Amino acid sequence: MKKHILVIDDERLMCYGLKKALSQELVHVDTASSASEAILALSSCNYDVCLLDIRLPDDSGFKMMEVIRDFCPKIKIILMTTSDIVPDEVMNENIRKAKTNGACNFLCKPFDLKQLREVIAGALMESGGKEAADKFEQVFAVRTRRRETRKEFPRRINFYMSVINGGEVKRRVFPAETVDISEDGVGLITPCPLKPTQVISFDETLERRSGVVVWSNLLDDHRCRAGIRFA
Repeated sequence: MKKHILVIDDERLMCYGLKKALSQELVHVDTASSASEAILALSSCNYDVCLLDIRLPDDSGFKMMEVIRDFCPKIKIILMTTSDIVPDEVMNENIRKAKTNGACNFLCKPFDLKQLREVIAGALMESGGKEAADKFEQVFAVRTRRRETRKEFPRRINFYMSVINGGEVKRRVFPAETVDISEDGVGLITPCPLKPTQVISFDETLERRSGVVVWSNLLDDHRCRAGIRFA
């Protein structure tokens, strides 16, 4: 049986990236960027798992948890928050409140796809049993694994990414140097500090393809290495 996931996050790029990363034959993903949008989506009560950001433009994630429990008490809720701008004592309190309010797990942004896969599989196991979790793991692993066909591909390219500047979303171009490539994705080095689940698109060197950042590491103060899975 197909599983349904609802992502609630005010960052539309995060919603888009998570939908790209999680959607598969066995999983349907819907997104909402506010509490009011989420309430409309929840009216169907058709979701097994909800990824919920703590900070929403029109409500808090903790209050939204109460709404979700009232609408659909069987949904497994995974709370998300950005860890690099929150003091440790606030983060610890958020984790405590998440557990107290019935969240089945807690994710700190930025997180990698391996961590996301494990958390989603755990929630599906609670919601739909081991068979549902195993199927999700199998399909997700096939889609995200690094293929042996990856080959060296040293080349300078440009990629494009939407950023928020002055309250507006703008499309900016960034330089990069590709490291290796396969039919599934490309590895690159760039001065732009990419984060997992971000969505980027390439110039004509890579046939204007788009992709999702699967993992990233800072090599030094000026360079970031990242793995991109083609959309």
